Amino acid sequence: MNPRVIIESTERKIAIRITLSGRVQGIGLRPAVARRARELRLAGSICNTTEGIELQIEGPEKVVEEFERDLENYLPDETIIHQKTRETTKNCGSERFDIIEKQTSGPLAARVPADIAVCQDCLAELADPADHRFGYAFLSCTRCGPRYSLLHSMPYERGQTGMSKYDLCSHCQREYDSPVDCRFHAQTIACPQCGPRVWCTSTTGETNDSDTEAIQSAARALQQGAIVGLKGLGGYQLLVDATSEAAVQMLREKKQRLGKPLAVMVTDLIAARKLAMMNDAEAETLASPAAPIVLLQAHENSPIAGNVNPGLNTVGVMLPTTPLHWLLLQQCDFPLVVTSANREGEPLFYQDRSHSEKINTLADCWLEHDRPIERPIDDSVVRWMAGRLVTIRLARGLAPLSLDLEHPQPAIALGGHQKAAVALNNGAQSVLAPHIGDLESLAVCERYEEQLESLQQLYAVSQADYICDEHPDYFTSNRASQPVSRVERVQHHHAHIVAGMLEQGWLDRQVLGVAFDGTGRGDDQTIWGGEFLLSTAAQYTRVGHLKPFLLPGGEAAVREPYRVAVSLMTETLGSEAALNTGIKTELVRPVLQIIKSKRLSPRTSSVGRLFDGVAALVLGVTHSEYEGQAAMLLEASCDLAEAGSYEMPLSQGAPFQLDWRPCIAAILRDRKAGVSTGVMAMRFHRGLARGTARLCRQFMPLSVVLGGGVFQNRCLVELLAEELRQNDQPLGLPGRIPPNDGGLAAGQLAVAIVRSKQKGAAPCV
Repeated sequence: MNPRVIIESTERKIAIRITLSGRVQGIGLRPAVARRARELRLAGSICNTTEGIELQIEGPEKVVEEFERDLENYLPDETIIHQKTRETTKNCGSERFDIIEKQTSGPLAARVPADIAVCQDCLAELADPADHRFGYAFLSCTRCGPRYSLLHSMPYERGQTGMSKYDLCSHCQREYDSPVDCRFHAQTIACPQCGPRVWCTSTTGETNDSDTEAIQSAARALQQGAIVGLKGLGGYQLLVDATSEAAVQMLREKKQRLGKPLAVMVTDLIAARKLAMMNDAEAETLASPAAPIVLLQAHENSPIAGNVNPGLNTVGVMLPTTPLHWLLLQQCDFPLVVTSANREGEPLFYQDRSHSEKINTLADCWLEHDRPIERPIDDSVVRWMAGRLVTIRLARGLAPLSLDLEHPQPAIALGGHQKAAVALNNGAQSVLAPHIGDLESLAVCERYEEQLESLQQLYAVSQADYICDEHPDYFTSNRASQPVSRVERVQHHHAHIVAGMLEQGWLDRQVLGVAFDGTGRGDDQTIWGGEFLLSTAAQYTRVGHLKPFLLPGGEAAVREPYRVAVSLMTETLGSEAALNTGIKTELVRPVLQIIKSKRLSPRTSSVGRLFDGVAALVLGVTHSEYEGQAAMLLEASCDLAEAGSYEMPLSQGAPFQLDWRPCIAAILRDRKAGVSTGVMAMRFHRGLARGTARLCRQFMPLSVVLGGGVFQNRCLVELLAEELRQNDQPLGLPGRIPPNDGGLAAGQLAVAIVRSKQKGAAPCV
């Protein structure tokens, strides 16, 4: 008789229960644990719960101790454990180890899994003619596939996703049940016999019957210069040949997106390097499971059409997010523009196309499938700057984002008006939800309400207090003011800074916050946007700002930067100078009249508007087709070899002021002298960075935190980081939480929770 068997049969047996919370669902953790438990011949069970993972294990004491000691060594790489508890339980005499489902209730503490792009192992199967899933557009495994976009509710189980309507065939069931298979307990498992299917509807209404024919039909349409609509992971998309200027222009006209840059999808990193330069970190991000759009430095000889990213030296690149995208790219020998299937200013469309006549006119044919989209979500956008990955748009693959905030009282932060996103605390966890969009239309406001209700259902939030911006006219501010709700209002720029403090884990300290953005309502009822705030997580003092200037026509100046240029020149050198700087006289004279009216020309300290005015002076940009265009063009034109800078001195006082007038005067002199636009653009960026660092130096040794949409500008961020290194001041750079208004709700929620803890009461007053 085997002596080990004798030892095992007589050794004392124990039973323990381990619970894990954090990123533990939707990443293949249960199958990994089950495999290890069975290898050790241990009994028990593992299940998803609203808390995370619950693991019951029993067997010989030494083997159980070995299992527990080595547990984290064989969990998936994507695992993030926020909390682990362990208790001894009664030995139930189980003889096997099972993955089970468990009915649970209460606030959701488990992290909702994000969508994961198709993995390399699945792509290898997809390309293998001998494989059961060769060419199948919906293959996935425990390490990839839809998660958040497919969820009805948590815990993450097949029966609570959009895959619940697909019964497994015998082949898929064997894989699902086999501990040695990569699809062991893969909740999205499917194959051509039992899973979703693809079809293509042409302009004439004809529909292809087979998946392969449908994809080939869509590829032929792209090759002929047509617009193809595709049902993606989180919503419908529009695709065209990215090398065809005519196809891109037709897409822009249909989508009514005249100048805003478009993202490009390519098959792999080799193809991506033909379009843009990238360092190792950017390449790793591009190929990561989140597969975001990565903003990269475009090659001058890039094959993409010039109207994909007009006037810019960057291009947004992404790799295939689903097998369907990959299969379509295999049929095309060119990169594809991939953008959301909606007209500019409308929400992402994700429902059955028969529900909307409007969307049907956007494409020449449609590549459809019958896998439902439960939760719409756009593509994430990221950018590397100053050695750090910065989220520009938090969405597919990155959201919902877990926040390091704990509080027993549920609360919902509603965000701002632009780039709206919600943050919530349900008493068990805090998260920043996916990007929704600008709340400029009724349709987007309705989508905001739908997503808010959906999130409250997912995270089990019934009664909650609201946190919103101080601006009284935002949709979110008005929405918060309901009779049954208590509301806390947080100043716009303070929320930006506290979001950055949360990013750094600095909520327990005082910092100097630098908040540069477009517009935000200030305490003095003027338009802020170039602020230096001495901040804690609960309070702030305005200790500095950009010297205010007039904004002729108010919001009209956002789309017409020449108005800002006229205002800046008038205050620097007088109205006569504004008539002699190259801007058409018929544009200048009305602005000079508007400037005389305080009602029509509010004062602002906005750095975003300063960028607009400088872009008008340096580049001749008179009108912007989208938010931030002038600033983006100015950044793109910078001559990085230029070491000079324009002076922006500090005016002494309380608060300090950063004076832009010498900078404007120098720009006008350089322009008259024929200095290149690239040199002038760089001198402006460097001058702003040096002026900012000079003001920061007044508050050494405090750490500096950056917040606001202006800090999406890589050139400015890296120049400022260099200046602050010379100050020897710690710098909190943007990161996972977007520095723009997409991260505003995270800052609002943090402010409310910290204030609540200080008061020892509920988070709102």
